[in-house]
Amino acid sequence: MITSLHHVAVLTSNLEEAIKYYLELLGCQSPRIAEFDKPGVKLRSAMLPLGPSGATYLQILEPHQGPGVKELADGGEGTLFEMAFQVNDVEEFAGRMKAKGIPPSDIAERPIKEKYIESKFGNKYFILAGGKTRGARIEIVQVVQSAKS
Repeated sequence: MITSLHHVAVLTSNLEEAIKYYLELLGCQSPRIAEFDKPGVKLRSAMLPLGPSGATYLQILEPHQGPGVKELADGGEGTLFEMAFQVNDVEEFAGRMKAKGIPPSDIAERPIKEKYIESKFGNKYFILAGGKTRGARIEIVQVVQSAKS
């Protein structure tokens, strides 16, 4: 069962400029920048915490290879790329998606054999590729209490 919205992700061609813009616009705390470089995917990302609890984020993605590159070229700066929903049990949710014919995928939208992927922060997640979800890419996240995304 979905418990909350975890983040929405927007695309940019210049991460530093986008961070500066959203910090000024929304009054968020400064985020750390993370780099992701795996086969088929290369991007830079920042998670801006929203609200007093810091449990919901605006993710800014600067894609260089893989998912997001075409969407940025087609839609331009600020294109909405992904919605991420938080769940209590990522494995149970993955099983339900498989039963519906929507295989859990990795960040490059390749089907995974496991029920989820573990982030470097300990969170468990998988992607539901946009081609299987009426065009909207969806991430399912189970936040581990000690994890700080």
